[in-house]
This record gives sequence, structure tokens and C-alpha cells, in this order.
Amino acid sequence: MDYDLLTIPDFLRQKKRGRPRKILNLSVTPSEGINKWEEWDKIKQEKYGTRYAIVLGRQAPRIGSGLRIVYVKEGSKWAYMISHTGDPNNREGKVVKRFTLKRWNQIKTSHEQYLKRNDPDEVARKLSRKRYRRI
Repeated sequence: MDYDLLTIPDFLRQKKRGRPRKILNLSVTPSEGINKWEEWDKIKQEKYGTRYAIVLGRQAPRIGSGLRIVYVKEGSKWAYMISHTGDPNNREGKVVKRFTLKRWNQIKTSHEQYLKRNDPDEVARKLSRKRYRRI
């Protein structure tokens, strides 16, 4: 048998020329990471306003749809919704959307209705009624 065919070609042996990967800092414990996140959350609430965990639809496409953690600062005419991921001193993860106060109040009420519809206790009660209904 010809063993030259079984050798690995040179182009497969070449090292990758990209940037070297960053080595993760594993010296940070999970509790330190949580403390850091809590500090960032306090800073963001001071800078950007009240923190909301809100379900968005198509109201703010740049922020995204679904459950989002946003900060809202309400003025006299406008409400500024800010989604900021990561370090508050870094502006890379910051996205701002401006709403009129009327529209912002509509979004809040629709979110409250969503929470009422999807309350775990209420959903379980409705399902149990459907299951045990006599035929």
C-alpha cells in the first residue's frame, strides 16, 4: 500500500493566520460578575432612567422584539427608550428610540395586558378547565 497517499497535505498543516484569540480571565468569580452587573445597572438607571423588562413587538425594530431590558426616561413630550448592553462607559452597545408619551403609554398598557394574559396561574386555571370539561 502506498503510504504517501495517507499523509496530510501541507495546506492542511498550515497554521491559521488570523488574530490570536483572547484568553478569558477566569480569575473573576460569578459573584464578582454579578456585583459588576449590579453596579452597571445602577449607573444605567442614573444615566438613562427607569429600568423596564418589557415585551416589544414591532415598536422599536432597532432594539428588537421579544422580552427586552430597556431604560426609559420620560420628558414632557417624549420618552427615550434606551437599550444598552455591557459597560455603561462604552457606547458600542447603546441603541436609542424616541416615542411620544402617548405612544409610550400605549406600549406600557399593551405590556401589562400581555402579562395578564400570560400569567402562569391564570393559564394553568384555563387549561385545567379545558381538560376536565365533560363531553
